[in-house]
Amino acid sequence: MNPASRLEPTRVPETLLLQGHLDVANLDRALAELEGRITPGTRLIVDCTEMTDYDGDARAHFVTWHREHREHIAAVAILTHKPLWHMIVSAMALASGQRMKAFDDRGAAHAWLLSR
Repeated sequence: MNPASRLEPTRVPETLLLQGHLDVANLDRALAELEGRITPGTRLIVDCTEMTDYDGDARAHFVTWHREHREHIAAVAILTHKPLWHMIVSAMALASGQRMKAFDDRGAAHAWLLSR
C-alpha cells in the first residue's frame, strides 16, 4: 500500500478575520459566521493583523468559545505582528485547552496547521 494513501487529505484552513477594536458584540458576529463552517478536524487561521486592540471581556469570550469548540477544531493559528499578543496567545491556549499558536507569517501558520 502506498504510504501517501493513508495520509489525511490536505485541509484548507478556515479563516476568521478580526479588525479594529474587538469587543464581545463584534466577536460574536464573527464567531457566528464561522460556526457554520466548522466541521470535525477544522484548522483555523485567526487573522488579527488589522486588529488594533480588544476588550478584556472579548478575550475571555474568545477563550470560552475555543474551550467549547475544541473537539471540532484541530488547531488554531493566530496571525499578529504584536510581540505581546504572541505571549497572550500562549496563555489563551493554556486557558482554553486548544492547540493554538501565534505567527507573524501566513505561510508559516498555514504549514503549522497542516502538520496538525
